[in-house]
Amino acid sequence: MNENIKPPKTLAPKPKSFIGLPVCTNWAELKADAVLFGVPHGKPYFEKNFPNDQSRAPFALRSASDRIVVGVDSVNMDYSCSPSLSKGITLIDGGDIALEEGKLDKHYLQAEDAVRYALKNSIMPISIGGDDGVTNPVLRGLDVCENITLIQIDAHLDWKDERFGEYDGYSSPMRRASELSQIKDIHQIGIRSFGSSTEKELKIAKDWGAQIHLARDIHKYGIESVIAKLPNGGQFFITLDVDGLDPSVMPGTVALAPGGLFWWHIVELFDALSQKGSILGLNVVEMSPKNDLNQISMIGVGRLILGIVLQEIEKKLK
Repeated sequence: MNENIKPPKTLAPKPKSFIGLPVCTNWAELKADAVLFGVPHGKPYFEKNFPNDQSRAPFALRSASDRIVVGVDSVNMDYSCSPSLSKGITLIDGGDIALEEGKLDKHYLQAEDAVRYALKNSIMPISIGGDDGVTNPVLRGLDVCENITLIQIDAHLDWKDERFGEYDGYSSPMRRASELSQIKDIHQIGIRSFGSSTEKELKIAKDWGAQIHLARDIHKYGIESVIAKLPNGGQFFITLDVDGLDPSVMPGTVALAPGGLFWWHIVELFDALSQKGSILGLNVVEMSPKNDLNQISMIGVGRLILGIVLQEIEKKLK
């Protein structure tokens, strides 16, 4: 890790900032409790698939701003505490990581450094992909912390070492996470259906110690069965692949799989994480605007982001 982390310079958010937040594209001037920023591009397996629809997700999320929250005084009645943005909480739109000259390695490195810079300055990073490949650099950027419990919400295991010769694509985030010294535990929540992983990857995941919480078991026993296994006093980082939720809740994704988590599963989980320990940050990936219905996925993601940020910052203000 580079101890002298340079503050990122990002592209201005388009078409406007997330929910009308103040914008900071020169992070040397960033003073905030939390910063939201886009990482639009994951590494493709084939050139013909680049860029993909997920690269438009930061734009689509911001476009839904007027439908995500009414105003700064609005309270979120979904959570056990319901602070509003008017209570001295500073959330900034930090723009988008640029793709300079088509250099994806540099795009990834800048995303890493953005996460590092935020955490080093006690700012909660909220990264918006992009496909699940951007999770790889985001998790590497957590190396300014230690003993992290990684919370992955996803339909798929993502334990491939490589796919089509690419080690940093969207089938490998948990495999890459398992190699990071800062990751102490991995909880994989909502797993179901078919993915790229085989019995080989499932065995590797279990041998490493990943705790795999199947969607069918959550529907049978409740999300409480997952919450009971999470450590008290933990440092949590959440990576949310929106296909972890059921398509009836989150249709705006690519790998649609019936039987996913429902809205209240996620709300209860996020509520519990904030009560059990501290949430370092959030990474949201795999939003596909072309598959969304009436912006419902973007609205849902926006409200989940605000639920986490407002609850976590509220604790610090007490």
